[in-house]
Amino acid sequence: MGVRGLETGAAPTIFVILALLVGCRPMPPAPPLVQGWSDTERNAWYNGNQGSRLMPKAWFGALEQPGAPRPISDPAYLATFRILPAAPGTQLPVGFAVDSSPDAAFVHTNLHWIGGKAAKDDPVDWIGLNCAACHTAAMTYNGQTVVVQGAPSLFDFQSFIEAVDQALVQTRDSAAPGADSQRWNRFAGKVLGVNDIPANRALLLAALNKLIAWESQTEALNHTDLRYGYGRVDAVGHIFNRILLFGGAAQPSPNPADAPVSFPHLWNTTLETQVQWDGIASNARIRIGATPTDYGALGRNAGEVLGVFGEAVVRRPSGPADLSGFRSSVDVVSLNAMEVLLTRLQPPQWPSALFGQPGAIAVTDASGHKLTPGEVVAAGAAVFQDNCRDCHVSHVAQGGHYETMKTFADMGANVTDEWMACNTWAYTGNSGALAGVPVNYVAALGGGTVAANAPVRVLLETTVKSVLVAKKPEVATVVAQNIFGVTPLPTVPRFYAFVAQPTTAKQQRLNLCRANATNALLAYKARPLEGIWATAPYLHNGSVPTLYDLLQPPAKRPTTFALGARAFDPAKVGYSTDPKAEGAGFTFDTRLDGNSNKGHVYGVDKLTETQRLELLEYLKTL
Repeated sequence: MGVRGLETGAAPTIFVILALLVGCRPMPPAPPLVQGWSDTERNAWYNGNQGSRLMPKAWFGALEQPGAPRPISDPAYLATFRILPAAPGTQLPVGFAVDSSPDAAFVHTNLHWIGGKAAKDDPVDWIGLNCAACHTAAMTYNGQTVVVQGAPSLFDFQSFIEAVDQALVQTRDSAAPGADSQRWNRFAGKVLGVNDIPANRALLLAALNKLIAWESQTEALNHTDLRYGYGRVDAVGHIFNRILLFGGAAQPSPNPADAPVSFPHLWNTTLETQVQWDGIASNARIRIGATPTDYGALGRNAGEVLGVFGEAVVRRPSGPADLSGFRSSVDVVSLNAMEVLLTRLQPPQWPSALFGQPGAIAVTDASGHKLTPGEVVAAGAAVFQDNCRDCHVSHVAQGGHYETMKTFADMGANVTDEWMACNTWAYTGNSGALAGVPVNYVAALGGGTVAANAPVRVLLETTVKSVLVAKKPEVATVVAQNIFGVTPLPTVPRFYAFVAQPTTAKQQRLNLCRANATNALLAYKARPLEGIWATAPYLHNGSVPTLYDLLQPPAKRPTTFALGARAFDPAKVGYSTDPKAEGAGFTFDTRLDGNSNKGHVYGVDKLTETQRLELLEYLKTL
C-alpha cells in the first residue's frame, strides 16, 4: 500500500518500467493522486519488514525460473504475477522485504551452509512479503498509469508460490547423481561465491532440502483444485494451516485453503472495529498520548506474518509464572509502524482529468431534459439513499462506527459465497504441541487450555498471544513510541542484491454453518464506500468484475470473465474483461465453490437502467 506512487518528481520511472514489463510502450504517470503519504513514507511501506521469511535472500538472487535459466527475481518475470517493480528510491519489488531475525531458536528457517561457522557468526537474511504486495493497485487508461496506494492489487499469490516451489525443486533435482547439473552449479556458485567447496555444497543442498520439505508440508495442507487467479488469496486458510504446522501434529483431515477472497482496500482500516471480510479480527485501541496503540491490529498483523512465511516456535510454559512466550520472526516494532502509517492513508479521489467527470453521461428525465453531470450524480445519490444506505452508512453519520456486520441469517438470500466465513468458524485441527497451552498463554488470565483437537481459530488466537508475550520489550517500545508521537517508519533493512457432492465433508461443513447462521462469526461486513471506484473486482471474493455488473441482478452478472489486465474501464468502473486485453491471462468462473457471485441484491434488480447508471456515477464521487 504505499500511497503516493504519483506524488514524486521521480515517479515517472515506475510507470516507464511498469509499461515495459507488460510489453507495451512507456506510459507516463497520470495526474497525482493525493493520499496523504510522502515519498519516504510510501517507500518504507513498500519494503518495510514484518518478519516474513520466504527464502534466504542469497537464494532469491540466484534461483532461476522454472524451466528457464533466467533469474526468478527478474522484474519482467515477476510482472507476470502482477508484482510491481521497485519504486523510485527503492531497490526491491513492491511488497518485498528483507528480514534479519536472529534464527538460533528457529526450527524451519534456521538455514546455514558455510561450514565451521556458528549461526550467530553466520547471519542469514531472508526475502519475504509484506502488505504492499497485495494492497497496491496499478491501472492503465489512455496510455497513462495510475498507482493507488492501499487498493487491492492483481497479485497472483497462488501461482507465484507454486513457481517458487517448483524452482526450488528443480534446483535440488539438478544436483542429483546423473542429472543435468547446470542449474545446480549456477545456483551453488552464486550463493557460495568464494566459499564454493564440496563440503559447503553438501551443506547448501541439505538446507535446500529442508526448506523444500517445509514448503511441501504447507502445500499439502493448503492444497485445493480451485485456482485463485489474480487479486485473490485464501489468507485465513493459509494462516490456519501454518499454525497447525507449528503445532507439529499430523492432520489426517486437511483443511484446504479453498475460500479465496479479494484483497480488501486499506484506507480507513484503522476506523474499523472488525477488519477481515468476516470480522474475525478486531481492532482494539489504547488511547493514551499522541497516537493510539492498536493492540488488536498488532495481534491481527502478527497472525498475518505467521501465515505468510513467518515462523513461530511452540513450547508450553514451564509454569504459571513463565512469561517467555513463543519465539518468532514477527517484527512487532515495524508492524506497529505500518499500522500507524495507515492512519494517514487517505481514500483516492476519482481522477476526473483522466477518467472523465462523474455524471457526464447521456441521461434525460421524463420531460426529455438532458441532465447535467451534477443532476445525474444527485439522482444517483437518491438511489443510493433508497437502496444502499442501510448497510453502507457513513461512519460520520453513525457516530464513528465504521462497518456494519451482517450475519448469514441477516442476509438470507443475499449471501454471496459462504465459504470464507464458514471455513474460518468451522475448521478444526489436531493441536500437537499447542495442546495444554493456556489459551491466553498466562493461566491466571483464565480461558482454560487448548484441547488436543480444537477450532483452528482458537489455535491461532493462542499462538498470536504467545508470540506477543515473547515480544514484551518490543510491545512496550511501540506503546511508548505511540504515546509520545515518535513512531518511526517501518523497518527497511539494507538492500542486498539478489464441484462438491452433498455427501462430502465440505458440504457437511456448509450445512453446519448454515444451521448456525446467527453466529456473529458467520458474517460479512459492509462499510462506507470511499474510494470504491479503485477496488475492483467486487464483493468479498472478487466475483464481480465491475461496479456496473454489481448493480445488475445476479443472473445478469458475468458467469465467467477474463482477469489480469490492468486496463481500466471508467464507464463500467473496473478492469477490462476483454479476453484479448493485454495481461488478461485468467478466466474467473463464478460457478465454482468459493467463486459465487450470487446475493448482494438489495433492490438493484428493481432499478431501471437509467437509475443504475445514475447510481454508478454517484459512486464515482465517494
